[in-house]
Amino acid sequence: MSKSAALGTFRAIKTRDAVARTRDGWPYFEANFQGLSPAGEALYEIRFGDGEWMLAVADDLIPEQL
Repeated sequence: MSKSAALGTFRAIKTRDAVARTRDGWPYFEANFQGLSPAGEALYEIRFGDGEWMLAVADDLIPEQL
């Protein structure tokens, strides 16, 4: 779906629900800051190449190397 370069790769390190485990290792193409989790971690809404969005903490987002 996406023709732009990936921003990075999602890794299910802290986000461990079924959707996160299924998408572990997938590239993401957009990331929108959504505030802080109750634990004080930065939360992002990320979009995968298939157009689906999910919430992830910053520790789960591995930036693409330039």
